[in-house]
Amino acid sequence: MPDWRTYVRANLGSLSLRRAEEQQVVCELAEHLEEHCLMLCANGSPEEVAIAKTCAQAGDWEELRRGIVSAKQEGNMQERVKQIWIPGLATLFSSYILLAVLQWAGTRPWISHPGEPRQIFFYTPWLMALPFIGAAGAYLSRRANGARWQVYFAASLPVLALGAFFLLLIPLMFVTDRQVPLSVKGTAFLALMANWIILPGAALCIGVALQRLLNRKTIVN
Repeated sequence: MPDWRTYVRANLGSLSLRRAEEQQVVCELAEHLEEHCLMLCANGSPEEVAIAKTCAQAGDWEELRRGIVSAKQEGNMQERVKQIWIPGLATLFSSYILLAVLQWAGTRPWISHPGEPRQIFFYTPWLMALPFIGAAGAYLSRRANGARWQVYFAASLPVLALGAFFLLLIPLMFVTDRQVPLSVKGTAFLALMANWIILPGAALCIGVALQRLLNRKTIVN
């Protein structure tokens, strides 16, 4: 009886997948071929005939390889949607819908250094709610078996998206209104980052940490 794993690995070639995934595919195919060969032998076929029929069953190895790669890539895409984009978009919309509701209700932020470029404002109710929103996004990502970086990415998507937008504004900020000194523009930009990136991002990450702690306690109990 041949070594079916060696046979599959030699004919299938590289699948361009992670090593663990590729080994899993090879093992599953080898087990299927071995079971088929043993079934033929049990039904009275000589071993040489059973092996030949089993080898023929695989068909076109190149076509099989393309089919496996395509199926795995589609599966990985669906996993990324569940692990990153659905939790991330839920966090994004929840965060800014809540902020819009608070602003509509007349909630005013506490402002340090009002009237200065370095002013930092705190939407206290919003910042206090963000850890819970971040924890919810982390839970959705972790429930879909998201890796640690995927969990943090999904929970932090609101500030990551806004941070990318701010980076696009940097050239415009420093080109327009040349009468304003660069130091003032730089201070205003740093304050803007603190208001909309650093403080909300820290609040969201606190939520992720709390969710991880609760998840560990649940597992222990």
